[in-house]
Amino acid sequence: MLTFRRALVAAACLLTILFLTTRSTSSPLSSTSTPPVLSDQNDVPAESSKQASTTAPPSDRRPADSDSSSSSSSSRHGYPSTQKTIQDMSKMTLYEKLAYQYPYDVETRFPAYIWQTWRWTPANAEFTFREQEATWTEQHPGFIHEVITDQVALHLLRLLYASVPEVVEAYEALPLPVLKADFFRYLILLARGGIYSDIDTYAIRSALEWIPENVPREAIGLVIGIEADPDRPDWKEWYSRRIQFCQWTIQSKPGHPVLRDVVARITNETLRRKKAGLLRGVMDKNVIEFTGPAVWTDIIFEYFNDERYFDMDHSPGLINWRNFTGMEVPKRVGDVIVLPITSFSPGVQQMGAKDYDDPMAFVKHDFEEHFASIVSRFGDRPAVIARSPTAGQDALPSHEVPQAKETALTYEMLDLASNVLADSLRSLGVKKGARVAVSLGNCPEFATLTYAIFKLGAILVPLNPSFNANQVAAALNHLGVEVLIIGAVTDLTYKPCRGRTNLPLLQELVPDLASGKIEAPRIPTLKTIVVADNALSHPKVSFPLPSFPSLTPLSTLLPTFYPSAYNPSSRPITPDSPLSASETINIQFTSGTTSHPKAAMLTHTNILNNGYLIASRMGLDPSDLIVCPPPLFHCFGSVLGYMATATTGAAIMFPSPAFDPLASIRMVADHRATGLYGVSTMLVAMLEVAAAATGSGTSSSLSGPPVVDPALVARFPEHLRKGIAAGSSVPESLMRRLYGSLGLRDLVICYGMTETSPVSCMTAPTDPLARRTATVGKVMPHTRVKVVDPADRTRVLPVGERGELAAAGYVVMKGYWGDEERTREVLVEEKEQDGEGTAVWMYSGDEASMDAEGYVQITGRIKDLIIRGGENIHPLEVEDCLFQHPLVAEVSVVGVPDERHGECVGAFVVPHRGVAVVEGEPGGQAALESAAGAVGETATEDGEGQPPLLTKADIREWVASRLSAHLVPKHVFWVEEYPKTASGKIQKYKLREMAKELLHGK
Repeated sequence: MLTFRRALVAAACLLTILFLTTRSTSSPLSSTSTPPVLSDQNDVPAESSKQASTTAPPSDRRPADSDSSSSSSSSRHGYPSTQKTIQDMSKMTLYEKLAYQYPYDVETRFPAYIWQTWRWTPANAEFTFREQEATWTEQHPGFIHEVITDQVALHLLRLLYASVPEVVEAYEALPLPVLKADFFRYLILLARGGIYSDIDTYAIRSALEWIPENVPREAIGLVIGIEADPDRPDWKEWYSRRIQFCQWTIQSKPGHPVLRDVVARITNETLRRKKAGLLRGVMDKNVIEFTGPAVWTDIIFEYFNDERYFDMDHSPGLINWRNFTGMEVPKRVGDVIVLPITSFSPGVQQMGAKDYDDPMAFVKHDFEEHFASIVSRFGDRPAVIARSPTAGQDALPSHEVPQAKETALTYEMLDLASNVLADSLRSLGVKKGARVAVSLGNCPEFATLTYAIFKLGAILVPLNPSFNANQVAAALNHLGVEVLIIGAVTDLTYKPCRGRTNLPLLQELVPDLASGKIEAPRIPTLKTIVVADNALSHPKVSFPLPSFPSLTPLSTLLPTFYPSAYNPSSRPITPDSPLSASETINIQFTSGTTSHPKAAMLTHTNILNNGYLIASRMGLDPSDLIVCPPPLFHCFGSVLGYMATATTGAAIMFPSPAFDPLASIRMVADHRATGLYGVSTMLVAMLEVAAAATGSGTSSSLSGPPVVDPALVARFPEHLRKGIAAGSSVPESLMRRLYGSLGLRDLVICYGMTETSPVSCMTAPTDPLARRTATVGKVMPHTRVKVVDPADRTRVLPVGERGELAAAGYVVMKGYWGDEERTREVLVEEKEQDGEGTAVWMYSGDEASMDAEGYVQITGRIKDLIIRGGENIHPLEVEDCLFQHPLVAEVSVVGVPDERHGECVGAFVVPHRGVAVVEGEPGGQAALESAAGAVGETATEDGEGQPPLLTKADIREWVASRLSAHLVPKHVFWVEEYPKTASGKIQKYKLREMAKELLHGK
């Protein structure tokens, strides 16, 4: 039925098509700006000292498979002119049809169009011009800026390609929006020319600004960019290209041979796959090969080496990726200008390009722009999969056990839900720059809140859910927080469904929760408290939220995780003022391994780039399913986890709100996960669960539902390959056990700190095994590190010497909020070695060394260094030794006061399950021999049915037989667990206090 609305839409489409097809495509371009300067050679240099010839072909050259009568004349540059005779197209190949219908004349002007595609047009109320789009016409007079929707794109292509219907058939057959978006850019430029740019491109420039003055405009027909990610370990496997020619911004004259070739190739391949019924299998990395930068790159290189277009008689060899490596200025290859540009995220300087605010940079992203690009590419793929906690009946003997509920959000769902939540937060008064505190476990609410807050330009302040009232009040006061979002119950690590109610905490902050308003004498700025009601997962806890009208239920702000695109509140959110990539978006409290946490200010540039580069080095791709037990309130969960997956289109999975090793292993098994994250203590716990599941250990001490199906755990090596171990030192012996037991063949180690966003060094899957287990890898791209003398930071130490590690680059935080004194202690602005400019260095307090190949080894905290009688003892060395003991599950070594030597070695040891310990000294070699069968993750009984025995003498003897005498622990303490931060780091300062109390009998 033709309704008025449908008629109006149809009329608008027809008017748009009529306008586009009748508008002149040769509007003059402004040439007032100064173009970049070419390098000494205008053509691409060949390998070594050779020069590849890129001379234009003789005038009689034309494509070999094109009918010679397809053009009546040729330009002096060898390309057919726009003059054409009437031809019978029925016997032409597709390439010949395209050449006939869309002839290329290099001497014409660049058409004055800027083409973009998006779900709405500027005429729609949903579309909000960003500043760079709104000012496009002012900056580029004569240009026409068109934003095309999918529906209009199809009508436009049907008109432009009416004489080549197989092209339209192929376009309509493509199964994914990203495939159609790729194909449309080639099609519109082939037929009409101009500039095509992805919607999130920041600073598009016309060709006249890029082409040097000494190059005639009539000699250039195509302007493209090039980027590379040489740090990524799987370029050949994933991108299939060492260097990519970017297709997210292209400027071309109509009919260019490269566009003709790519359209013909994609059309033919699409129709072939359609006929064979293979189109539904196109996904993930196949998109890049099918319509994306891989096929685009192939065709451009083929063009550069095509004798139909270039005189290759004097060329010493083919032009390939090596000819473009390291370029920092534009290069000309025949009628093509190649630009070195930054990659998609801000401040990432691939191919030697400058920072994002340099004229050579095409793009500058903030979170909203970046997330929009991810949603447009991977909208139907899973983004977040999260489970609520569950437990065994033995943990809750008198209560009904809650069942785990799984919530799965695609990127489009996450986008819509975060829009709804952002709109609700705005109604509460949240504005750009406001600090919003979130105290939640790993749950879909936290994941959605992250983007809702970012979209408003507010600052996310994640709080450790285990904070008490005093800690929460101190944090909120320090930052002037107005909105607190907190769970009704705090989930506890290792104790699923047995959490801590937060009602007493809230009553301490706001004495009268029944008044209907927030009056917090200890926190004058606090105006709103939002509560996520998770009490149903904790049957022992009572929190009658409706009884406290002062509290706002989160469910009123986000009624459902699945709002439709037609829900008015799910429309895109615009911040109060434009976002800047250099603005603070996240304040992280340092994890508390010292007694005084600090509030580190991190920007869009900090964490977006760090997440992307982490994903790049470890080889994440959109098909990955990453199980992430580390908490979202910590950089491990938020950046290494959430930002790494969100910048690649992969899925992040939260097995439980707080760490539960059984839930983590179960999620890996149920979803056939490809990746697993954890700090050392988490990984040890998960190893024990896996061992119990497969029968290589005992499960008597494991509470909760039945252990995971052993058959599923046994198949982990088939799918579980990638992972990150970080957050604390990872002993070599533990790394080898993870490789062997869980199949984590590509497990990497990340090193860093909150103040460096956080990762500054990282291993790669391609590193030798010895490097991956004994070092933290090499410095990350666009980051610098150095090892200095802690007593004289101006003195950089030689290779191999131990000293303090410092980092510089985009990773460095802006500083500590409201604490200039402590900021000055760690951030030091220093002159560069060449005397040109300065750099800000972050001094870590970590002791490290670097070898000749650039691998960094962390040997401990300088403050944790044990000085025994003038000798330096590195705790990690002793810990790694004891980790190899078959009866030891975990160990942490600290310095203990000693009257004779000043300090001595104290070892806090956690034995494996089933191991008996004694305080006395007997045991020795006999005990070790009895443990011969207990080399697995969990100890087993000996041949006589007695549990293995571990004594303090065994610990000392083990170290004495492998290390120097001064490294042998003088004191050994048996413990069941360590004082840890919620992110899993051992708080060694508390262990030192415990040692003093134990030794003094307190």
